[in-house]
Amino acid sequence: MTKARQSLLYFLRVGFGFFLVAIAGVVPTHAVEPATTPTPIEGQNYRIVKDWSFGRTVRDEKQMRDEFFTRYIYNNGKLDTLNDEWQRYRDNGNHEVTDAGLALIARLPRELKSGQIESGMLRSKWSGQYGFYESRMKVPRGRGMWPAFWLNPQDAVWPPEIDILEIVNNGRDTTKNSFHFLHSGDGKGGPSQISLLDKFGSYRPGFDFADDFHTFAVLWERGRVRHYVDNKLIVDKSFEWKHKNGADAGPAHVLVNLAVGGQWPGPPLRAEDFPARLEIEYIRVWQK
Repeated sequence: MTKARQSLLYFLRVGFGFFLVAIAGVVPTHAVEPATTPTPIEGQNYRIVKDWSFGRTVRDEKQMRDEFFTRYIYNNGKLDTLNDEWQRYRDNGNHEVTDAGLALIARLPRELKSGQIESGMLRSKWSGQYGFYESRMKVPRGRGMWPAFWLNPQDAVWPPEIDILEIVNNGRDTTKNSFHFLHSGDGKGGPSQISLLDKFGSYRPGFDFADDFHTFAVLWERGRVRHYVDNKLIVDKSFEWKHKNGADAGPAHVLVNLAVGGQWPGPPLRAEDFPARLEIEYIRVWQK
């Protein structure tokens, strides 16, 4: 058989293989789509300043660590838990980057008790003030899980805080409702102009967030914050980004974490719920 004929047969086989993949509807990898201007800010002269698209612009764990810390800013950047949460943030396979995105993974290397759960978190090295902050993610099931996406002052003085998303699964609250709180130096913020939240501050969309990926965002402007879920405005509220002493709180870093346990979400109940995965396609920031 001539080399030319061998080459022709090889390309025919490879081409036929790709044809079978295509007609079967099988996609070997899922690539995160390039950034487009989100609907809530179309035509308002916003430009993208950070595009952390995991698997596309952030392709591996090294690139992730070039952009993010994996501990809180407190205690010289070493704090690995808050309040009475059960997890400790670690780097033992708790951040998994693939073509499909990033997973923050809560693992149970030992027994199911407080302090024995290892999980993942991100704290951006970049910080900024005002803009449109958005992430597309899929939250885990399981009692005691507490995924969050939020903004915290870079000067490490709290409050204020903008909770873009919190979901707790404590039996009363589940992955079928979400929370979107604001914490200012002078309280919880001003009156709402628009609100789809119930009396507990919870949004109930009529579906389970754990079933699929959803986008969560805030449009943060001076004196005002608007929360969006899947581009739907769910609350529009007056808010001052100030410390308790009345000073402007300055730039904020971006946080995404998978907490477990504590008073609000309650304790995790089953070892079978681990490893739990908070799956993130992207985190993006747009500013004027």
